[in-house]
Amino acid sequence: MRLNISGIQGRKGAFFRVERELPGDFLKTLPEISRVLGPISAELKVTNTGDAYLVTGSLSVEVELRCSRCLEPLQTRLEATCEQEFLKEPEFDEEEELLEEQHVVEGNELDATSLIRETLLISVPMKVVCSPDCPGLCPSCGASLAEGDCGCPSPDVDIRLAPLSKLLELSPQAATPERRKDHGSTKEETFQGKGQQKES
Repeated sequence: MRLNISGIQGRKGAFFRVERELPGDFLKTLPEISRVLGPISAELKVTNTGDAYLVTGSLSVEVELRCSRCLEPLQTRLEATCEQEFLKEPEFDEEEELLEEQHVVEGNELDATSLIRETLLISVPMKVVCSPDCPGLCPSCGASLAEGDCGCPSPDVDIRLAPLSKLLELSPQAATPERRKDHGSTKEETFQGKGQQKES
């Protein structure tokens, strides 16, 4: 999205507003987004601050996400605000190296494409749920628990510890019964044996 700033150049404090609809195809690259349901609505204000041009505004777009618990699709609107300064001239450090992450005016225009892209990408939630009480999926069979009980027994241990419980089941010690008198001597047997020896 390129904005022509010739009308406010050389006029500190001057500004203009712009409202546009832009394609949001770049959002499809995110795994969290299933579909982009409409164009990006951009409402921006560009102000000449004297040394730079300040771009502020709001962005919104309708998208389809997937619940992070049950994986069902849900529609929502991504909304975000942006604020970025576009320099009239690039800035360099003491070693005359170009400072990173600069936005610079190009002639009579400034390109707000990267600003819009970065702002919306950051606004996408890492985890989204269709409802706060969404029960998610059964860890055993994968059935949606929102549709009812799947019949799987509830695990007695944390699912992350399930491999350890299987190892315990296969352990020889787990299969060996508790030691009895005929499997070895106990303290009780030792004392009895000593007693019997004294009596004899």
